[in-house]
Amino acid sequence: MPLRRRQLLRAAVASSALALVTGCAEEQGHRLLCQHQRTGEVYAELNIKLGAIITHSWLHSIELSRWTDRYRFDGERLMLISTEFEEYGAGMPLDEGDLTFQDGKIVIENIDRPFEAIGWIHSHRVGYRIGVDGDTDLIDPDELPDREPIELRPR
Repeated sequence: MPLRRRQLLRAAVASSALALVTGCAEEQGHRLLCQHQRTGEVYAELNIKLGAIITHSWLHSIELSRWTDRYRFDGERLMLISTEFEEYGAGMPLDEGDLTFQDGKIVIENIDRPFEAIGWIHSHRVGYRIGVDGDTDLIDPDELPDREPIELRPR
């Protein structure tokens, strides 16, 4: 009998410690909100961790090729770390990051430009993909409102 009581006590202490640690972790947790820029209506809310890589890509309306921007979550904001595309044209950055050519794409890395949020006018016609740490199935872009200002914002 005493052994069972001791085992139960240990289990209760372990369970309480786990709840305390988990509660602290949840308080420290961060979220990525996908929301309307003007109304604040939230369409998706994802848990993210420090250092998470957020990808935002779309088919460019003129060049008809995929553009992909990658951001790293630094605990407060999103840092644009790289961008890749197939065609280099007018209006593209020339003076930041390191430019390379990889697998038929132009890649600019080491940009490190801070953003409070990633904003865009959403369109169902351009094949948006939103990813967190490589998983692009977390937000269905077809479920977001068409032709509305959307943003991804860390909290």
